[in-house]
Amino acid sequence: MYVVVKHQISNPTKFREAGMAAVSKLPAGVKSHSFLPNADGSHAVCLWEADSIDAVKNILEPAVGQVSRNEYYQVDAKNAFGLPELAKQTL
Repeated sequence: MYVVVKHQISNPTKFREAGMAAVSKLPAGVKSHSFLPNADGSHAVCLWEADSIDAVKNILEPAVGQVSRNEYYQVDAKNAFGLPELAKQTL
């Protein structure tokens, strides 16, 4: 499944450092596809692939939970466009 995480970031520097450290050691079955911050780093949207929302949450909350309020939701893949698997199909 695909999971989107919307971040409201209080400390962009610490968020990026902690996030990069967490992404560098992801468990099998969890993939980070994109990190899309705004210009000042106070907000970002990320696209993940995992078996569950909890799999992503269990990685991110310990890593960036102290410097970011995070909202998680499962992507409705049937109605989405631009997902990595769908992008491959259109090439």
